[in-house]
Amino acid sequence: MINYVFRKLNNNQYLLVCMDYNSILNYLDEIESEHFIGFHEGELIIDQLLVAGNGKNRFISCQFSYGKIELETAKNIEGLFEYKKITTELLKQYYANLRYSILTDSQLRMIREGRVV
Repeated sequence: MINYVFRKLNNNQYLLVCMDYNSILNYLDEIESEHFIGFHEGELIIDQLLVAGNGKNRFISCQFSYGKIELETAKNIEGLFEYKKITTELLKQYYANLRYSILTDSQLRMIREGRVV
């Protein structure tokens, strides 16, 4: 099972989608060893839909620099439609993994139908 997926948004901004119910802190060493984190600096947008639900804590932004995620820069942000669309597309691909997630039946149906959550 995949724990997280990255998508490049622009030159120095990446979206990390949590693909299970665990915090990214459980995978921090693995994430920091990703090639683009190790050799670049930029912003990491984290979608925690499967961790925190579809509320105000869903999206977090933090900076990364040459192999280190700067957790002290973490802050809640409002997720753009673009981010939500990417997450929905990814979760639809891995729909079978959502069976025991915290998502409501309505949210699961939206993902299955490709409607943005």
